[in-house]
Amino acid sequence: MKILHVTPAYEPAWHLGGVVRSVSQLCRGMARLGQEVTVFTTDSGRDRKLSLPLNCPVEVGGVKVYYFRTEFSYKFFYSRTLREACHKSLKNFDIVHLTSFWCYPGIPAAAAARKEGVPYLVSVRGTLRESALKKKAFKKWLYFQAIERKTMRRAAAIHYTTQMEKELDEYHRFRNPQFIVPNGFEVNEFNDLKRCRDARKIWGINPESKIITFLGRLHHVKALDLLIKSISTYELKNKELNLLIAGPDDGAEGSLRLLTNNLGLNKRVRFLGEVNHQERNSLFAASDIFALVSTDENFGNAAVEAMLAGVPVLLSEHVGICREVQADGAGIVVPLEVGAIAGAIEQMLAVPERLLTMGQAAAASARRRYDVNLVARQMATAYEDILTGRRSPGLSWSDR
Repeated sequence: MKILHVTPAYEPAWHLGGVVRSVSQLCRGMARLGQEVTVFTTDSGRDRKLSLPLNCPVEVGGVKVYYFRTEFSYKFFYSRTLREACHKSLKNFDIVHLTSFWCYPGIPAAAAARKEGVPYLVSVRGTLRESALKKKAFKKWLYFQAIERKTMRRAAAIHYTTQMEKELDEYHRFRNPQFIVPNGFEVNEFNDLKRCRDARKIWGINPESKIITFLGRLHHVKALDLLIKSISTYELKNKELNLLIAGPDDGAEGSLRLLTNNLGLNKRVRFLGEVNHQERNSLFAASDIFALVSTDENFGNAAVEAMLAGVPVLLSEHVGICREVQADGAGIVVPLEVGAIAGAIEQMLAVPERLLTMGQAAAASARRRYDVNLVARQMATAYEDILTGRRSPGLSWSDR
C-alpha cells in the first residue's frame, strides 16, 4: 500500500508529547513491514520552528517525510506548501491517515482526499471527548461545525487507541466505521537497563529510598498536585520516599514548585526537567513505581514505557490504558483523590515481593499488547479492511 500520514508535527518535535512519538513509531513500524509510507507534516514545534530541510523528501527511519514551511501561526500549523502538496500529490496514495485536529494540516488533506476519491481515516486522540471540548467551548464548537464535522462525517473510519477512548466519544453518535488499535512502542529500547543501584547513583539517589516517578509534560491535566499532596500525608511522611518529576514545563511547573515548597517537600520532590532516551531509561531503572494520575489521558504512553522497563504503574481511572493494566495485574488504578493515591502507594510498597511480581507482569503485558511490530501489523490490517470492506477480527470493528 501507498500510505500518506498527515500530522501537524513529527519527530524530532518530541517536546510536543505522546502523539508525535506514537505517530513516528507507527510510521516506522509500517515501513518495516514493507509498506510505502509518506508523512506530510510541518516545521512547527508549536512554540518554535524546527531547523529541518523544507518542502523536500527526507528519509527518517525508512519513512519519506516532507516538512513543510509554516506561515504566520506556529500553533495552528498553517502551511500553504502543505496544502499545495496535498492537492497535487494525494491522488497517488491508496489511503490517507489523518492525525490532525484543531489545526490546519488535516483540512487540505481531507479536502483533497474527498476530491480525488481516496479513502481517509481519522485518529482523534482524545480531542473530541466532552472534557476536551469544554475548554474554549464556543470557539471549538464554531470550528467543529464549520470544518471538522465535515472531515469526520466523510471519513472512511475513525481510529481509537483504547476501548475507553471509543466509549467516551459515543455521545457524538458518529456513523462512521470505528476500530481500535493501540499505540506501538519499540520494545527493544528497554532491553538493556542499568541495575537499580547503578541507576540511582547516576541520579544521586539513596539506594535505600523508595522512588516514585512521573514522566511527561508538566500540565495541569496530569494532576501532579494531587500526587505531590499524597506524598505529604501522615502515613507517607516518615518513609524514605521521594518523587521524581521529569518532563518539559507546559504551564504547571511554577504552581507545582510553590505547592512543594508550601508542603515542606523540597527535599523529597525533585524536578528534573526534560530528559532524553538514555536518561529516561536510567530513571525507570531507578524507580519503584511510575505514577500517572491524570484527569484526562487518552492513552498513557509514558506509563507503557515504564511498564516495558518492568516498573509497576499507579494510574488514575481516567488514563486510557487503566483497564488493561488492571486486568493484567500490572499496577493499581485509583480514583482522583489524594487519600486513594496515598493508600495505593502504601499498598504497593508494603510488600517488596508483590511489587516485583507486579513489575514483571507490567513488562509482560506491555510487550504482549504494545510491541510496535504487532501494532503496525494490526494497523496494516485495518487499512486493508477499509479498502476492501472486510472486517478482520481483533480490531473491535463497529459499523453504524
